Amino acid sequence: MRVQSLARNIEELVTGIFLVLMCLATMANVLARYAFGAPIPWAEEFSRYSFIWLVFLGGALCSKHARHIAVDALVMTFRPPLQSGCRLMVHALTAALMLVLIYYGGVLVASATYPTSTLGIPTYWVYLAVPVSAVFILAHTMADVRRDILAARRRTNA
Repeated sequence: MRVQSLARNIEELVTGIFLVLMCLATMANVLARYAFGAPIPWAEEFSRYSFIWLVFLGGALCSKHARHIAVDALVMTFRPPLQSGCRLMVHALTAALMLVLIYYGGVLVASATYPTSTLGIPTYWVYLAVPVSAVFILAHTMADVRRDILAARRRTNA
């Protein structure tokens, strides 16, 4: 049960870890710079790369919890079957975009073999945020499609 809970909430966990680490590194760097006159050389770069991961995984979390901004005023005027069709079309477009991001994110990761300037880690670790978050968003989109199809079936059978 604990492993399943961890697997279901891995995005929240990793995003939270990046947020805490980014804040700690930034705070330590500010303190070191202004209190001791000696900034931490790697802190700014680490904070930037943590922020990149935080933004991309945050997008996946918004997808998971259906928190993305949507303008649905027109769609809400449609009858339920047409609303379902519009939702499925949006899911299809989202899935197509995520497949493109997975592919080109993989190309980007494969080409990024040089080390970062301060931390010295391979840049593919930074760029890996693109395909990883796209995989999460694609999985959430497929779950939304399944949920919408089952809801539409229930409406027609009722």
